[in-house]
Amino acid sequence: MTKSRGGRIELGDVTPHNIRQLKKLNQVVFPVIYNDKFYKDVLEAGELAKLAYYNDIIVGAVCCRVDNSDNSRRLYIMTLGCLAPYRRLGIGSKMVEHVLKYVEKDGNFDSIFL
Repeated sequence: MTKSRGGRIELGDVTPHNIRQLKKLNQVVFPVIYNDKFYKDVLEAGELAKLAYYNDIIVGAVCCRVDNSDNSRRLYIMTLGCLAPYRRLGIGSKMVEHVLKYVEKDGNFDSIFL
C-alpha cells in the first residue's frame, strides 16, 4: 500500500463483479471502445490486469497480455489509464511498478511494449 498526498493507493483484481466498472473507466479515459473479447481476455489475465483504487475508489486500471511473436516473448501493455482528477498522485507509477515486478518475477520476457 502506498500513501500519496493523503491518499491510499491499492491495486485489486479484475473480477466478473467489477468488470463493468473497468468498462466504464475505459470509456471515460480512452477515445476508443473496447470489444467484449477484450474484457473476456482481461478476466482471464490474472495478475496482468489490475484496477487502481485511491481511498477505495476505482480511479484507474492497467491491462496487459503476453505477446509471443517474432521469436520473442514480450509483455504488451494494452491499456494503462487513470481518471483525470486523480492524475499526478502516483497511481500510474504504482501500476507500472506492478507490471515491472511481474516481468522481473517471471524472468522470461524479452521486452515490454505499449
